[in-house]
Amino acid sequence: MNAGALNKRISFLKFVIKEDEMRQAKGSWETYKKVWATVKPYKSSECNFMGKLKPEVSHRVYVRFRKDITAEMRILYHGRIFQIAGVPIDLDEKHELLEIQCEEVFENAEYQF
Repeated sequence: MNAGALNKRISFLKFVIKEDEMRQAKGSWETYKKVWATVKPYKSSECNFMGKLKPEVSHRVYVRFRKDITAEMRILYHGRIFQIAGVPIDLDEKHELLEIQCEEVFENAEYQF
């Protein structure tokens, strides 16, 4: 593994549910762990979503092997959010590098007609 290729700082986000002062459950995405990674886009397209064009951007993220990363997490990179799209893959089953396939989340984006 070329450690120099892991030159992007990312944060793994975990959805956490806490009780507020009124004892109501509130959920939010909180930083779980910051690591070095390689981030590579591999697909970009648009789809028709409710009469509007919605962008779809897929990436592959590579990090050193970890057992604590799950498909329920998200990744924060340069202010952009990526939803993990499946179980992280242990490349060559050597416990050295994980490949994480993601899709960029466009929650607040204004889509075109």
